[in-house]
Amino acid sequence: MVAINCHPLHRRKISFKDGDIYVSMYVRLAVVFGIVLLAACQSAPVKQKLPPIADVHLHFNWNQEEIISAEEVIAILRKQNVQLAVVFSRPSAMAMKMRRAGGDWVIPFWSPYFKPGIKLNWFRNPDVVTEARQALASGQYYGIGEMHLVAGVGPRRDNPVVQGLISLAREFKVPMNVHTDASRHEFFLPVCKDNPDVRFLWAHAGGVLQPDEIGPLMDKCPNVWVELSARDPWHYGGFADDDKLTGDWINLFERFPDRFMVGVDPVWNAFQTYRWYEADEGWSHYTKINQFHRNWMSQLDPALEKKIRIDNARTFFAYALKK
Repeated sequence: MVAINCHPLHRRKISFKDGDIYVSMYVRLAVVFGIVLLAACQSAPVKQKLPPIADVHLHFNWNQEEIISAEEVIAILRKQNVQLAVVFSRPSAMAMKMRRAGGDWVIPFWSPYFKPGIKLNWFRNPDVVTEARQALASGQYYGIGEMHLVAGVGPRRDNPVVQGLISLAREFKVPMNVHTDASRHEFFLPVCKDNPDVRFLWAHAGGVLQPDEIGPLMDKCPNVWVELSARDPWHYGGFADDDKLTGDWINLFERFPDRFMVGVDPVWNAFQTYRWYEADEGWSHYTKINQFHRNWMSQLDPALEKKIRIDNARTFFAYALKK
C-alpha cells in the first residue's frame, strides 16, 4: 500500500516564469480528478429511454404471485416504459393488486375465472354472470376478459354464460377481450356480427390465423380491434419470423391502422392447459418479448408504428383513463 501525505500543510514548490508560487497538493489532486471525470463522462454512452408503449394483454395470477409481487411487476413495466397496461387475473381480484401498486395507468379487467378451480368449466357456472355484474357495478373493473372460446372444446357461442357476459359488456359499455382458437375466422364471426354495439378486442390476432383470415373478419366487424400478444416465437409464432415482417402483415396494418395494438401475455408454457402444480415464471421473460414487439414495429412507417405501439390503445381505453 502506498502512503499519501494529505496533511493540509504539505506543499510543493513549482517554478513559473512569473515567479515562484506554492500550489496545494489538494488543488492539484482535484484538478487531475476533474479532468479524468470529465473525460469519462464524455466517453460514456448515454442510455436512451425506450419509447412509451401500451401493453394490452397482461396477467397477474395466483401462480405468478408465488415468485413475483405486484410491486416487482410494476417495476418491470416502468423499466420498459409501459404507460398503459391492461391486466386479467386469476382470481379476478388480483388485478386490483397491480392497480394499487401502479396507479391509474393500470386497467383491470374482470375475468370469468373469478375464483380458483373454474378455468375449465366456468361456462357451466351461472355465478359467473352474477359475479361479473357486481364487479362491473363496483366501478373497479373496465372490461371483461380474457374469455376463451375454443372450437370443438367449448364453450359454445350460444352458451348462456357467454351470452350473459356479452350482455353485461353492452349494459356497462365496456369492451371484451376474447381469445378464440379455431382454424377459420368464421368461428368468431357470429359473435361480433350479432353484437355490433359491443367492442371486442381479439386476443392474439386469432392465435394461429394469418392476414388472409384476419382481414376479412375486420372488414365484416368494425367493432373488432386486434391485439398481437403471444404472436412471438415463444408462444404461437407464425408472425414476424426472425423479427422480420412480411408484406401481407404490413399491408394488413396499413389497411386498418387504427385497430391494432400490442401486448406480451406473460404466461409461460401457455400450452399447458392447467398448471396447478408449478409456479408460472412468465414475468421473467417479459423484457425479451417486449423487445421482440419493438423490433418488428420498427420496420413500419413511423406514424403507423406509433399508432400500434401506443396511440391506438390510448384511444381505445380513453374511457378508463378518464376515470
